[in-house]
Amino acid sequence: MSRFSKHDVSEIIDLLENELDSIRKLDRIEKMKMRSKIRKQTNWLLVFGNPTPEKIFKKLEGKLPDVFSLYPFGFSDTLKKVLKEKVADMQKMAT
Repeated sequence: MSRFSKHDVSEIIDLLENELDSIRKLDRIEKMKMRSKIRKQTNWLLVFGNPTPEKIFKKLEGKLPDVFSLYPFGFSDTLKKVLKEKVADMQKMAT
């Protein structure tokens, strides 16, 4: 059973957090709350067995609907691309 490494999870979390900086309509406090919600996703990402990009994206979107609704158009595609790369790298390491 393959899983994400800590490094992969931290890159995914960093991508989600860094995208918050481009959102102008949030004040500092709201961004801090959103970052906290994003960081809380670390544990389940680490233990998620046999992840696929689609499953991970749907689960993130379900757990963080308020965050995803604020992201700019096209960010979902970027996140899906990164997830595909991470899963492909993980599968290469497993073989």
